[in-house]
Amino acid sequence: MSEQEQDPWITRAEELKTQMESLLVAQLEEYEKMTAKLEQWKQNPGGSWLTEADYQPWQEALKKLEAAQREFDGHISTRVKK
Repeated sequence: MSEQEQDPWITRAEELKTQMESLLVAQLEEYEKMTAKLEQWKQNPGGSWLTEADYQPWQEALKKLEAAQREFDGHISTRVKK
């Protein structure tokens, strides 16, 4: 294999890594939003309770990140060691 041609396994691993990095950014953004909502809630404890709509986007982002990590781990485990 020439230097110009990259191993398809490495190419896929890099794609999965990039996907995880982008999902991590999204998850952290949702976490920051949730933290801000919690801070607002603490300032007004007599106000309404947080609802599923408040925390559901953060949970979804975390689930997507976890799924991407499992896919990445699965791909890494397929590498034949020489």
